[in-house]
Amino acid sequence: MSDPQPPPPTVFDTYSPILHPDAFPTAFALLKDFHSNSSIPWTSNGTKSDIDLSYYQPDPPLPAPVCRGTGLLPAGFTAEQILPVIHQTACRAHWDDRYKLGFPTLRFNRKLVRFYAVQKGVGEGWFVIVSPRDFTGYSGHVKEVGEDGVTRYYYLQTSAAFEDVPGVEGFVRGDTSLAGWVLEEKTGEPVKCTYIVKFDPKGSIPSNLIAQVVKETPLCIARVGQFIQENGLVPHVPIHADLPGQLRQEYLVEEKAEINPENGEKLSDGGFVFTFSWFGAPGSFDIRFDETKWSDGAKVEIEEGALGEDLELASEPGKVTVTVKEAGDGKKLKVVVSKA
Repeated sequence: MSDPQPPPPTVFDTYSPILHPDAFPTAFALLKDFHSNSSIPWTSNGTKSDIDLSYYQPDPPLPAPVCRGTGLLPAGFTAEQILPVIHQTACRAHWDDRYKLGFPTLRFNRKLVRFYAVQKGVGEGWFVIVSPRDFTGYSGHVKEVGEDGVTRYYYLQTSAAFEDVPGVEGFVRGDTSLAGWVLEEKTGEPVKCTYIVKFDPKGSIPSNLIAQVVKETPLCIARVGQFIQENGLVPHVPIHADLPGQLRQEYLVEEKAEINPENGEKLSDGGFVFTFSWFGAPGSFDIRFDETKWSDGAKVEIEEGALGEDLELASEPGKVTVTVKEAGDGKKLKVVVSKA
């Protein structure tokens, strides 16, 4: 059986209506409550890789306890720089051992999409212990400054049912009430990260595996930190920055290093390639990259639109500024950014 595939790019040429207007706000309220409500009786699940682990099992009990992890991400990085590592699926393949595949299937606005994702099962063929789980729902970002003056960046997913996303043979459709990240940013301090998951795996899963998932899931925080330390930042447009025009797609693809099979010589470094497409409107925005990793800067290929007529590019260490001209207003524009 072949894996599910993402929709064609034309799907993202229009923003879709939100069929479940309460789903994302309800999940967001739940995330904030789990994060800040001191009356919730969390039970410690120990500390591992400098991540404080805990869980909460209400009465009556849930199919799986709510799990939570809290820890610090590498110093010197802002929340906006870290967010793409969390929400881009090409990065998730590195830091989430359970992840099999995932992609947006609709876009509702700049910060909210419908997602489809698959988690790996356990065992193969006749010896399947746990079937793969697939999920669909809403995925989005919120930024708030709290009464305490702390800026918090929230990224969360929550399940919802859609008639045009039926079940897939061989997969069990799971239900995630909440998979939420909270990044807290204070000047001069490392970003504090909390990851909270409330889910119903559906189907049959041995209790010892449930306990393992509850303990291991929040350790994604440590693996995100490890990814950043090893790879630096990934190219991105800051999610909360103003964007003139209407976003169509933004995604990363990882290209593997090319090796000469005859002598083992490295022909290219590989790395992440960033594609960004939108309907233009006059104005400017920045594409950011890690200048310590891309010491020669970024290579920008224009796949839709005309340089000089529709848009201009200006490069400096760590960023490329894209300026859309009057001629580019309303046009489909698309750039592909890679290491120079």
